[in-house]
Amino acid sequence: MSRGVLGVAGAGAVGTALARLLLAAGWRAGGVACRTPESAERAVRRIGGGHAVRDGGEAARGADLLLLTVPDRAIREVAEAVAAATTLHRGALALHCSGALSSDALAPLRPGGACVGSLHPLQTFTGAEGAEERVRKSFLFYEGDDPDRIRAVALDLGGRPVLIRPEGKVLYHAGAAAACNLGVAMVDLGVRLMSAAGIDRQEALKALLPLLRGTVSSLAAVGLPAALTGPVARGDVETVAGHLAAIDAGFPELLTTYAQATRHAVRIASEGGGLAPDAARAILTALDRCSQPPRAAGC
Repeated sequence: MSRGVLGVAGAGAVGTALARLLLAAGWRAGGVACRTPESAERAVRRIGGGHAVRDGGEAARGADLLLLTVPDRAIREVAEAVAAATTLHRGALALHCSGALSSDALAPLRPGGACVGSLHPLQTFTGAEGAEERVRKSFLFYEGDDPDRIRAVALDLGGRPVLIRPEGKVLYHAGAAAACNLGVAMVDLGVRLMSAAGIDRQEALKALLPLLRGTVSSLAAVGLPAALTGPVARGDVETVAGHLAAIDAGFPELLTTYAQATRHAVRIASEGGGLAPDAARAILTALDRCSQPPRAAGC
């Protein structure tokens, strides 16, 4: 049974994956808009249906569901263009997929009678390959004018829908960025330090991957804070101090990042009750010495 007509504005890796999943769930493909006509034609072929159109206004024509899978900075602009084109019919549902923006980014569509919302797959996408499977394995955070309809779309995508407060979107996205994007940054820091120890950078990354997979497995099995291991969790003050001294001597520009991350690890270990107060104080004292200008404190 058809769910209705799907229009897509911005059919990159994410938009294409969502469209393919929705077509498999019974939606019918309508207009597909991209930055160039050639991109739109390619997207139609990847989606397996629909027709290439010039812009978001044409993608909205006849659509019961319009996905605006464009960069965050362009969402409001595309919404205003669709509203000006008056091609989205009253009662249609328009969704953007930004993690940081709320449904208010689509406010220009409300006066015309459309319902608006946001639906964000909490997942990382580096390209089209495997994108559909990643969506199906993801939590889908949603909010908007008609939560029940948006939840139904999330279920059609095969993910796990979770309702979120519109005003909570920015902190939610900051949390996701901290765990994912800044996690990658911390891996890069680890690779840099191992490279300084004489290990080839590519070999260092390959060596760290099983360690990271083990950490993820521990997080899934025992959660926080129990998944925290290493010298901070053990209260090994001497090892932590040794790390700080070695980094300060060779890579002082990395010291603040390492020290701040270690300070947060102390907080986690202390809240979990596994780190003795005296050990926590000793580690924090070592970190405080390193918060002064590099080398000045004899870190």
